[in-house]
Amino acid sequence: MDERGIAFEILNQIQQKKAYSHLALKKELEEGQKDQAFVRRLVYGVLEKRLYLDYVLDHYTKKPVEELGPSLGNLLRMGAYQILFMDGVPGYAAVNESVKLCRKKAKGREGFVNAVLRNLLRGGADIKLPSKEKRFLDWLSITESYPKWMVGYWAKAYGNQAAMDLARAGNQVPPLTIRVNLLKTEPEALAALLRKEGFRTAPGQNSLQALYVEGKEAGESSILSTRAYRRGLFQIQDESSMLAVECLDPRPGETVLDLCAAPGGKTVYIGERMKNQGQILAFDLYAHKLDLLRQRARAHGISCIAAGTADATVLNPSLYEKADKVLCDVPCSGLGVIRRKPEIKYEKNYEDILALARVQRQILEQAADYVKPGGALLYSTCTVSPLENEEICEAFEKEHPDFEPVVRRLLTPCKEGTDGFFLCKFKKNA
Repeated sequence: MDERGIAFEILNQIQQKKAYSHLALKKELEEGQKDQAFVRRLVYGVLEKRLYLDYVLDHYTKKPVEELGPSLGNLLRMGAYQILFMDGVPGYAAVNESVKLCRKKAKGREGFVNAVLRNLLRGGADIKLPSKEKRFLDWLSITESYPKWMVGYWAKAYGNQAAMDLARAGNQVPPLTIRVNLLKTEPEALAALLRKEGFRTAPGQNSLQALYVEGKEAGESSILSTRAYRRGLFQIQDESSMLAVECLDPRPGETVLDLCAAPGGKTVYIGERMKNQGQILAFDLYAHKLDLLRQRARAHGISCIAAGTADATVLNPSLYEKADKVLCDVPCSGLGVIRRKPEIKYEKNYEDILALARVQRQILEQAADYVKPGGALLYSTCTVSPLENEEICEAFEKEHPDFEPVVRRLLTPCKEGTDGFFLCKFKKNA
């Protein structure tokens, strides 16, 4: 299968089977065939620009693209993206290759695809947009390809400028960031090792243990094939997750609970900060997700983690006031990681946020009982969503006068350069 065929299959998996873009790409490209950079750009480009592409294409079709079905819709979106955004692809080639792919994937619709894309090629995207001044949310929704409810949610909470900044930042390519395992090496030593394998590195901007990695097509597959990774010298992790653990401040000899631990990036970092001394009780709802946590712990030389399944919304009396520190990195809408998983834009809705907020409140409520007097509780999410963040913590503070908020911080890709991330640390009265 050629590059466009692979991209088409991935886009259909994402739309029809709710596959995650990064996992679908990894699965389809693991054998290293074809031009991976082309496939990635086409997949992520269509996902990031989908609403804009549909808006443009709708001017050349009688029926809205969204109503044509995933296969035909994705064929048109792929062709339109190549015409409008990929300067290295001649327009005629984008049309011809789309028609050729249509013969295999939507036989009988070749003439339609050919006509629509040729009309787009002639007419271009010189199509009137909603007025930015008079219909700001419609304009922002189309130009940055976000559902109107989502940019409206941000605009109401943070203002129009912040909503626009968040939307634009979510369409940018995030840096490849790794966390140095200080139990085994130092940032300078690891940087030197990676240079020998063809990578460039730069210090992180928010955490002393972070390195930004570039060069040698610095994607996950290439950096994970290094000897340094196999030796457990680093882990791929965004700085926002590092800052959450650093805010929790786990120390050697303490007992720490991680209530929603899988896949284990923060759990392992907790172990490193504790110098592998003390006890980490890590829980997750699904047993199979804990396997990756255990693998990471072994690779990084962490033996103080005991992992097991548990429902974090249900109180476990055996853990009452057992922990010096408790981490609640709760399930959330993921609006802070859209730049990594652009499909989130089209899969989440406001009702999802309301349902998640109820679960998040339950988890935080149970977690409070596990903290020792004088201990600390950290609530965190990877979303930019007041209902899941600020409002949860404000309600908790009112209902729990024995917990004092000592840190509350919202990280965003447009300000800190990290994923969108919220953290709130409470200290329990002694």
